[in-house]
Amino acid sequence: MDILKLRHYGFIFILLLLTGCVTTIGRNFQKLEEPQVTPGETTAQDIIGLLGKPTTTNTLNQGTVYNYIHHNRNAKAVSADEVATRYQVFNFNNQDILTGYQFGSSFVEDSTLFNTDNVNKIHNGDSKAQVLRLLGEPSGIERYPRAPEYAYVFVYSYPKTTHSDSSFSMINSVVNVAFGHYDKVVRVETYNLNAD
Repeated sequence: MDILKLRHYGFIFILLLLTGCVTTIGRNFQKLEEPQVTPGETTAQDIIGLLGKPTTTNTLNQGTVYNYIHHNRNAKAVSADEVATRYQVFNFNNQDILTGYQFGSSFVEDSTLFNTDNVNKIHNGDSKAQVLRLLGEPSGIERYPRAPEYAYVFVYSYPKTTHSDSSFSMINSVVNVAFGHYDKVVRVETYNLNAD
């Protein structure tokens, strides 16, 4: 499986908890980002100290993934037909050192909705400034020490969660924009992670 995509797969398992007729699932939390957390420095224990125990954890062959998620059917979501969802994923290597994180939210106050039409305007060789102009600030960043061709990867993600018949269903739209060592785009991936 592709190394860029693999680190997002830990996230799809967390929705196994989302059944029943409850209106709120998971404890609420605020997004952690640099300088609060720094890939290559922050440890798994640091994250637990900041956010408490994760909703779920997953073990991948490159390390461990901590998943935090909060759903609130009574909160205002970006779209009226969605359940307000906030999640954050932290990826660690086998030494429990952070390699990257991603955040996604459909809550109005910290939404990560991005213009998917602009993704097709990004091409290999484009600068970081061009990507930021088209998509805005990323909702996460990844570093892949075992893939030296990538200096870092901007992650854009948006969760669309719906509720019906006492169950939740989510599609997480993800775009990875990988940069080489001269801040130029070397790869763009777009995909959806489905969980229901």
